[in-house]
Amino acid sequence: MEPMTKQLPDAQQCGLYQLVGSPEEVERAAKEAGLAVFRIDIGHAHNKKDFLTQVAKALSFPDWFGGNWDALYDCLTDLDWLPTKTGHVLVFEKSDHFCASHKEFDPAKAVLVDTAEYWKAQGRPFWVLLEVSKGLDCGLAKWPT
Repeated sequence: MEPMTKQLPDAQQCGLYQLVGSPEEVERAAKEAGLAVFRIDIGHAHNKKDFLTQVAKALSFPDWFGGNWDALYDCLTDLDWLPTKTGHVLVFEKSDHFCASHKEFDPAKAVLVDTAEYWKAQGRPFWVLLEVSKGLDCGLAKWPT
């Protein structure tokens, strides 16, 4: 079993990280570990609404999703409408613009960190991985290490 496949099921290690590997590699490892994987392209997210729309679409949020940060947290800490899995991995692809220069990155980051902490307390892995171009540092811990 690959190190990534061993690490992903561990809820105590989950959180928000800058992805150092490839989304394909994470997807393979997560599926091997029995986790649900959602790859979310935010390369064209120019504002909060675009970002939230992409997340809602990728995770098939219910109609009651309110399109704001609180509603994002509410949906991400529920996930009852998704097929039961032992945990979840969100891979945000093409995150350069959103991470490097978007004013909404900080509130998005706060919600994603809080969500990972919520699931950690439940003993269920919830990983959020941001794919950025090589050489770009979005100020997050790198994963895998």
